[in-house]
Amino acid sequence: MVDASKTSLVICVEDDEPVRDALRGLLRANGMRVAAFASAEEFLASTELQTAACLVTDIQLGGISGLDLLDRLSGMTRRIPSILITAHSDVAVGDRARNSGASRIFLKPVSPADLLEAIRTALASGPASTP
Repeated sequence: MVDASKTSLVICVEDDEPVRDALRGLLRANGMRVAAFASAEEFLASTELQTAACLVTDIQLGGISGLDLLDRLSGMTRRIPSILITAHSDVAVGDRARNSGASRIFLKPVSPADLLEAIRTALASGPASTP
């Protein structure tokens, strides 16, 4: 059986360069394929949009927010399991994130072990088609 965490592409969208680099390093150190983007717009314009198996994004980004990114992705025929990270605890944001299809929401700082577990779970579930 092929380990999806080693063959599937994980996308990180984070506008804070040191955080983006740390996420990329964590995933690569754990044998995952990763592509990292500084903005939602950069990701949406990329070829990786079609091959992404999991998305990890900050909620607050310059330009399109992580929540708005999920809303845009929800209109696609292929859903990308998504994990959101935020520095702000807000019930309304959490509700909107769940309604937008986020599989997990983490407050910063994120436990690397918890994040890796959530990504592996998302990858194992695979992308879903919209009805």
